Amino acid sequence: MNSINQIAKELKVSKSTVSKIINGKAREARISEALEKRVLDYVEKVNFKPNSLARSLATGKSLTIGLIVEDIGDSFFGPMALYIEDQLKSQGYHVLYSSTLGNPIEAKVIMQSMIDKKIEGLIIAPTLDLSNQIKELQELKFPLIIFDRNIDDNQANFIGTTNYGSSKLLCEHLLKNQYKNTGFITIDSEQSQMKDRREAYVDFARENGMQENILSIPYETHKTDAIKSIEKWLLANPTVDSLYFSTNYLCISGLKVLRKNKLNIQNYGIVCFDDHESFDIIFPSITCMEQPLEAMSKEIVKYLLLQIKGKDILSDQIEIPATLIVRESSK
Repeated sequence: MNSINQIAKELKVSKSTVSKIINGKAREARISEALEKRVLDYVEKVNFKPNSLARSLATGKSLTIGLIVEDIGDSFFGPMALYIEDQLKSQGYHVLYSSTLGNPIEAKVIMQSMIDKKIEGLIIAPTLDLSNQIKELQELKFPLIIFDRNIDDNQANFIGTTNYGSSKLLCEHLLKNQYKNTGFITIDSEQSQMKDRREAYVDFARENGMQENILSIPYETHKTDAIKSIEKWLLANPTVDSLYFSTNYLCISGLKVLRKNKLNIQNYGIVCFDDHESFDIIFPSITCMEQPLEAMSKEIVKYLLLQIKGKDILSDQIEIPATLIVRESSK
């Protein structure tokens, strides 16, 4: 059974009646509860799924959600997008993707373009300088979820991980394993998640009387230049006994530097914020803080759909704990 026409014929009711019931307009059309139940029971029995075009035409809705991330090809955002898409597909929605590459001007253009395409909701990992646009959508009660990194004075729903607390756990883990001179390698960014990771490192070092060794690499730096920066810094800091990388791509660059300079990786304690598919197969395997991608995606979709359904929900700021994965590099 694959059409409203066939269902209507089988149940001896009009096609418009079947369409209204399937699309949740039975009360509006004053269709009896008995007939509504009869149609819905039959729809469930034959496992009928209305196609998105038909549903869109019937409801006047696009059934499309916008998803804006920094880089859809990234090892964090790629899997995260798939989890979100799977959750939304199960609810009959399609996802429209786009990447900002950290460019605020591009982000603003993408946001407007998606809204012009009549998306029903927006999920965004914001760049800097988007506060005004996000607050405007919030004032219009447009369904909106911010994730991964927050904005100042945010009144929209935010879903992320415990960046500060998890970063401190990585520092504690290194000290517990007798690493007392940790270098922190990060990107120079004012994004909330990067600031939290750095602040946790600095606070931990000061609380424990440890030296602060920080390399901040400009966000726009090409990978080749990032490797050169790490190499120069590492060779200039021979007393560092451990390395904490704030992102997995920086960790990979750091491992390349160690191998290039024939520095024994096992002479260092190495940890990274965020996992990578290669970290458990290289030697030594890399200790990391694994972000809860699936759990975050479920919360993102749950809160977005509540907004789409018109629920008046609070602007919750949800942080889901990350998980410390201890491997060979920090033992």
